Amino acid sequence: MGITLKKKLLFSLILAFFLMSICMSVSGVVAKEQANLPESKFVEVASPPSIKCEDISGMVKNGSEVSISVVLTNFSKEIEGDKSKLFFHSDLGDPVWGISIDGSPKECSSPFTIDHKKVGEARITLTGKAPEVNKRKENVTVLNITQETTEGKYWVVDIKRDVTSEIIEDALNAWHKAKEEIESANWTIANATKAGIGVEESERAFKLANEHLNNSLDFYNSDRPEEALKEAELASAFAEDAKKLAEGAKTTRRIRDYSVLAAVVIIAVVVFVFLIRQRRKKRGIY
Repeated sequence: MGITLKKKLLFSLILAFFLMSICMSVSGVVAKEQANLPESKFVEVASPPSIKCEDISGMVKNGSEVSISVVLTNFSKEIEGDKSKLFFHSDLGDPVWGISIDGSPKECSSPFTIDHKKVGEARITLTGKAPEVNKRKENVTVLNITQETTEGKYWVVDIKRDVTSEIIEDALNAWHKAKEEIESANWTIANATKAGIGVEESERAFKLANEHLNNSLDFYNSDRPEEALKEAELASAFAEDAKKLAEGAKTTRRIRDYSVLAAVVIIAVVVFVFLIRQRRKKRGIY
């Protein structure tokens, strides 16, 4: 069968569920508070934070070491009480924090009290381990710094990154590839069916391709990327078979049509020759 309404709906549901599953992120209390906090007007980030980590396609590799350095400057001297508190948060594992005030190392704690009358520059460093994940985890808080004054709380720095692994990315890429190949096979089957060509074997392979694609998604959502990758590869293989079988059926039909046409032509020629000879015999011409 070609693309039926039921199949269209199935594809739409699968894609929507898949995209939703890979785009969900885990947000802690700090992240939720962050969204409602205004930007601090009592301190500035001197330059873009320095972030060093092992990455995969622009995302942090799970389990890898992440190092961050942030420099804060221009602490407002016109602040009630002359002091503010800095709060630090990170979703990195085994975090090691460090802070220095004007080049002098201090014991880092959260909150850390800053005397605005005495500080010119504060450097905050952090080294930690990226979370271990079995499916892509987005918007992981690698560093969050907020400031509290007598006027309220403010956000200073909020650095988020996506965390993944090679096997996770391989599984996702294989899933998308399989989906495209299934769509291509479906188009080929639809055209063959429209032409009145029997594609029963192709449809059986197509059905198996969809089953393996669904299995791949289920495994991915169950934090089993290795199995998800295998199922996606099987989906691709069956989709390719389905397309080849449909194309083969079209070729066989074409050859058969050509054979019939050739036979008709040969018969016509034979009849024509026979009639010519018969006419010649009647005229006594041999």
